[in-house]
Amino acid sequence: MRKEEDILETTLALAENGYEEAYRFLRDVYEKEAEKCGPQTLYFLACLAGGAHLPEEALAWMKKAVRDNGWWYRPEVLEDDDLALLKDNVEFAALKDISDHRYADARSSAKAEFSWRKKTAENLLLAVHGNTQNSRMAREDWQLMMGENRQWQLETVQSAEPDGYGTYRWSYDTVSCLPVAEALQKARDAGYQRVAGGGFSAGCDMLLRAMLVSEARCDTLVLQSPWIPILKEQPEELIKALGQKRVELKIFCGSEDEDCLPLAEQLHALAEQAGLQTALSIQPGRRHQFPEEPCALFD
Repeated sequence: MRKEEDILETTLALAENGYEEAYRFLRDVYEKEAEKCGPQTLYFLACLAGGAHLPEEALAWMKKAVRDNGWWYRPEVLEDDDLALLKDNVEFAALKDISDHRYADARSSAKAEFSWRKKTAENLLLAVHGNTQNSRMAREDWQLMMGENRQWQLETVQSAEPDGYGTYRWSYDTVSCLPVAEALQKARDAGYQRVAGGGFSAGCDMLLRAMLVSEARCDTLVLQSPWIPILKEQPEELIKALGQKRVELKIFCGSEDEDCLPLAEQLHALAEQAGLQTALSIQPGRRHQFPEEPCALFD
């Protein structure tokens, strides 16, 4: 069964050759599989319609999202260039105002969440979601990736920063990663034999920042589709911290992930040069997404 994230990655691939085809594809998916389509899909539809010079259809998708479904988005994303045709539209301005107020309310009450309650296995994997995701998505993705491995307990940590309705994001600073660091430390204190951090996209950056800016430790970092600005900011300090904490790196990335594959390769090369235990697996034909089949994450 296709996930929404996979549908949107296919849409992005089509959009590279023109918005019209991508818009028709995603609109057809929505008409046939609306139950799989959340706020991100409607946002994509609005942007694609706008980019295809269909302002009335773009506005209709935003009405469905904000007015009909009660959803909302981070204010900046509704200022996207693909929605520029709606900039002076009174109805769109009203929808954006509603969305902005909902975002402000959500942000004022949001807090980080760590799912752990008690120890139920000998080892623990802490899953860290990417941007425009949440802990439920992270759990589903990592459960699939782990397959039938029952030696590991899977727990999640969710950001305190809302991204859109039901989703969250991370900021690339020394504060946003602290809930990840605290969760890893709690896991260590609980007495697990091995503790691993599993990150997707921006979640990988949070795990690496936690290793760099805090006392948190783990045995292994499993990084899927790593979007890791920290590698550009402090490469030497990061590798040094990973070496001092003896962290094993297992890096996975799609062969078609143009943004993250260079970062994955660079991290692997630097870790290898420093003598760290590291492995890089390139997933053929995949973009910025999890593989369709389980991976051999642990020995």
